[in-house]
Amino acid sequence: MAKTNKKSKKNDGSKKKIIITVSLVSLAVVLSIIILIISSVMHRDAAEKLNKSIYPLKYQNYVEKYCKEFDVDKCLVYGVIKTESDFDPDALSGVGAIGLMQLMPDTFTWLQNYRTQFQPDKIMDSKELYNPKLNIEYGVYLLRYLLDMYDGNYALAICSYNAGNGNIDDWLEQGIISYDNVDPDNIPFEETANYLTRVQTAMEKYRELYFPDYVYTYSKVEWEEQTDTVIEEFYTDTETEEFYNDDYADNAGYEDDYAYNDNADDGYVYDDYYYE
Repeated sequence: MAKTNKKSKKNDGSKKKIIITVSLVSLAVVLSIIILIISSVMHRDAAEKLNKSIYPLKYQNYVEKYCKEFDVDKCLVYGVIKTESDFDPDALSGVGAIGLMQLMPDTFTWLQNYRTQFQPDKIMDSKELYNPKLNIEYGVYLLRYLLDMYDGNYALAICSYNAGNGNIDDWLEQGIISYDNVDPDNIPFEETANYLTRVQTAMEKYRELYFPDYVYTYSKVEWEEQTDTVIEEFYTDTETEEFYNDDYADNAGYEDDYAYNDNADDGYVYDDYYYE
């Protein structure tokens, strides 16, 4: 009987050791999983923090205000600002583009005339483009104009913002690109191809980081009727025609008596509305 008890106690001790070993192994596995989850969360948070530092959400009040007013996707606007100036309100390009959304002085003059139905006393100097509020207002307004021009096609509007609608229209007419296929590989200007890719990438980053539930649907406002009225009045008013072309040329730095420059680097020459 004594021997049997010893054997039984020995078996019980072995079982306890096995149970303890299994428990320790299980605990180690659980701890490893917890550490892995914590590390993953910390890595994700660190990655998100880094991305947000690269793609900051600045001038939100102005962007929200004018995107709502002109019915433009705020992710598109943030993408353009990030690509154009990296949120530097004092940015000045080599060709003279100014501010956050890098508007050219002649583009700014044209947009003001267009909005005010060509009223000279309401035209502001281009130095005002260093004002973030005004720069965003007119940058968003220009994007809205281009979206309407290309029936809400983001890619065409983005390309036009960089290369000018004259070039985009030529490429569409020649079949180089189409409404359904704006492939960066087919865009003749390398700068514009890269620009399109950068803006679209930034757009998606802003949507992912800040606005995952934001859904924007392009809708046409009553701009077509307004545009027809403005242009009709412009073409039927000789005095306005004379003023506009001379004033625009002065502001754009041209010596010609009309503001027409089909090869302008900035591309913002809407020659459909100029007299030759």
